[in-house]
Amino acid sequence: MRTLQMFEGRDNTQLSAALTFCQQQQCLLGLQCSVEGDTQKLQNPYPQGCLPWATWIIARLGGWSGYLSQRPPGMPTLVRGLRQFESIFFGWKLSQDRLVYTR
Repeated sequence: MRTLQMFEGRDNTQLSAALTFCQQQQCLLGLQCSVEGDTQKLQNPYPQGCLPWATWIIARLGGWSGYLSQRPPGMPTLVRGLRQFESIFFGWKLSQDRLVYTR
C-alpha cells in the first residue's frame, strides 16, 4: 500500500508525507543528507514534508540515480528502497529508545 501511495503521489507536492510516513519523518530528515549528492542536480528538489520529498529519499535508497532528467523511479526501485528504509528505521528507533545502551 505504501509503495502504491508513493508511486501515485511522487509528483503531487500537495500531499503530505504523513499520509504514508506518520512517525518516520524525523528519520527521513536525518537520511536526506546521506542520500543527496554534492551537486545541485542531486539535491532533493521537493519541499520538506511533502510525499514527493519522502519518495525521492526512498527511491535513492532503492538505487535510483536521483536525476530528474532520467526516468522517474518505478515500483521495483521503491520496493527496494522501502525495505532498506524499514531496516534503517528499525535501527534508528532502537537508538531513540532509552533502554538501549549506547556508551
